[in-house]
Amino acid sequence: MPSQKDQCIQQSHKILASKYPEFVFDSLLYDITVWKNFKETIVRYRRIIRFTPLNKKDSNLSFDFEVNLSNQDISPFDYWGFDNFYIPTAEEQEHLDFVIRSFGLPRSGFNNSIVETSDMYVIYLDNEMVFGQYYIDKITGKQSMGAVEGNYEPMPDFPELTPTDPLIEITD
Repeated sequence: MPSQKDQCIQQSHKILASKYPEFVFDSLLYDITVWKNFKETIVRYRRIIRFTPLNKKDSNLSFDFEVNLSNQDISPFDYWGFDNFYIPTAEEQEHLDFVIRSFGLPRSGFNNSIVETSDMYVIYLDNEMVFGQYYIDKITGKQSMGAVEGNYEPMPDFPELTPTDPLIEITD
């Protein structure tokens, strides 16, 4: 029997297919979460590995989207279309696969981003506590230059303003 989360994800896939039948995506490339409050239920798709190819380095690419099950809005597609939403070409996918194999991505618990430059790939890994920046050669796939690693200073304790109807993640 499917869980409430699975049912919401299946419903969002149906909405996507009906509104944008030309949009084909692999759900395994996304971290999919479901959020709900008294007014709405939202299914969020966050790209696990974000790749910025050399020819799109100055573009403001979008990697994530969300489906609002309550009103069937799909953001950003309903508002901005697919103009800045990144879908890799076959050649870009080969580059991405090369980096994934060479560096062992994705790293669990981290945001994984890759930026292509003229002679190397720059890999950014970060989460709420630590960050890393790594460089691999475009030809050999070997790590080059010095890696940069560090941790963030803990945030001070500020009193939080609690929304009256916060979105709560559905995990089952």
